[in-house]
Amino acid sequence: MTDRALPKSASVVIVGGGMQGLSCAVNLALLGIRDIVVLDAGYWQGGASGRNGCLIRPGFGGHEWTRLFELSWREWTTLSRKLGHNVMFTERGYTMIAETGPSADMLRNASRLHREYGITSEILTPRQLSGVLPAINQACVTAALHQPRGGMAPHHSVMKGYLHACRKKGIDVRYRTAMTGFDMHDRSVRGVYVKDHLIRCDTVVIAAGPQSPGLARQAQAEIDGYMMRIEAMALEPMRPLIGPALALIDSLAYFHQTARGEVVGGTEVPETPQENLRADVPAMAAMARVYTRLFPQLADIRILRQWAGLLHISSDLAPLLGQHPRVRDLWFSAGWSYGFAGAPGAGLLMAKAIARGKVDEIMRPFALDRFEKGNPIEEAGVVMIKN
Repeated sequence: MTDRALPKSASVVIVGGGMQGLSCAVNLALLGIRDIVVLDAGYWQGGASGRNGCLIRPGFGGHEWTRLFELSWREWTTLSRKLGHNVMFTERGYTMIAETGPSADMLRNASRLHREYGITSEILTPRQLSGVLPAINQACVTAALHQPRGGMAPHHSVMKGYLHACRKKGIDVRYRTAMTGFDMHDRSVRGVYVKDHLIRCDTVVIAAGPQSPGLARQAQAEIDGYMMRIEAMALEPMRPLIGPALALIDSLAYFHQTARGEVVGGTEVPETPQENLRADVPAMAAMARVYTRLFPQLADIRILRQWAGLLHISSDLAPLLGQHPRVRDLWFSAGWSYGFAGAPGAGLLMAKAIARGKVDEIMRPFALDRFEKGNPIEEAGVVMIKN
């Protein structure tokens, strides 16, 4: 937190200093918006942006997600140059694994869809799979869809790059600075409070992860979704075993091997919603079962560390992007289940909509009121438990 006094006015106030908030801020600045303030109640990288799996892929199973994440992937490929900082994005590949017949059919359909959008992906033959993942237990695999230009980026490098770009562009970023209320007039947001200090502004963007629904309620602006806790763990370093990033559709698991040799990933397990960051044995056991079934060589490797993170997830697992339908000048980037991979693209789309007053067709399906209009988004290519 800076010792400088808070400003009395701003063009845009963004609540949430994770990747979604900083990406929106940087893109707004690149579009000529000045006097941008970012407020975050926590510490730098204290939320989901510092607790994720770091995996990136351009293609999913449906049109809406694929268009959004293909755009985001294109942003990833030039993000280091855009931010003036190496975000360490590596195109080491991303392989989606099916263990059942229906999931195999979904991957084949996804491969055809990807070709429509110019995304390089292919269903691997058993011999090709042996080349990409020589250690995998092929007896468990019914199909494998490989996206060679997917990959990963360390979250600490990405966040450092976004913060570097914000500071270089004069964006006022404040951590450990909680927004405590809105200044409202006639169903429109006119400013935000930090304790008793009012920052008047034209636009407010809420990108606060699990805190987003509570902040929305302060403006009498309900949003869809619920809180979910996800967990991940890292194994002790070992020789290179897994090349690409992996998503196991049926096991609800995702992982990769870092440059240090640690296998890092998580799996989704049903649990009672918990609003804490304590790691849990069931998630650890589920991940261990996945590792030993697909990669038996990992059976004797020890668990190095385990951690948890909190998300705000929409009912259809897709993000909520855009202005609230009943509160003017209040925008949201919320409901994310793949927020790390989607942040560069979402930040660009949100910034263009705010600065130019026109919502891009890629962003339009993710509107906040899609549920009440009967337009939820169906996506079979996500590795998440649906509530």
